[in-house]
Amino acid sequence: QCPLCRDREEFCVEMFLMGIRIPFRQPTWEENDAFADLGDRHSRCNARECLYPGGREEAEEEGPWELLLCSSCAAEGTHRHCSGLRKSIRSWECDSCAGLGTGMRQS
Repeated sequence: QCPLCRDREEFCVEMFLMGIRIPFRQPTWEENDAFADLGDRHSRCNARECLYPGGREEAEEEGPWELLLCSSCAAEGTHRHCSGLRKSIRSWECDSCAGLGTGMRQS
């Protein structure tokens, strides 16, 4: 369909006249749940040394074993205790986003 007016019929006719072929099926990557992982939230501790007895893949809802995700990229996480974060700390940045000591690691 036309991205501006959303007309489907006239748009397809015009594209055909210009030599642009539009397939009448969904893209194949949408058939196989290729984007299913995009909805998954990061769920592991990326601290150099994870101290949680349950391992990197486990966390608790709150307390020292709460998993905080990087407030900038959300691609890395840490248990509060593994990075020495106090209970009052609500956000955290990974080394990549903070620039290894150059950014604000805790706030």
